[in-house]
Amino acid sequence: MPDDQPDDQPSDFTRKLADNLRAAREAKNWSQERLARKALVHWTYVSQIERGLRNPTLLILARLAKALEVPLASLIQDLPDPPPAKDPYADE
Repeated sequence: MPDDQPDDQPSDFTRKLADNLRAAREAKNWSQERLARKALVHWTYVSQIERGLRNPTLLILARLAKALEVPLASLIQDLPDPPPAKDPYADE
């Protein structure tokens, strides 16, 4: 993670994903709980995704998109470049 971004702050990548999910949910006038029930995930997980605190798997995103009746691509559109990864071989 870049030095200018604390570990507890969501990246631009997760923030945009969160915004896309929230916009799709709000377009249907659904609560987080309603979306969670339809997607078979816990409502706190939806909340954490929408706050940029969780990075959902592709499977979870697909379930959320299906529940919302939107293309999966709409949830991941316009995402910025992902944050840089730590080199797993740096200590070798």
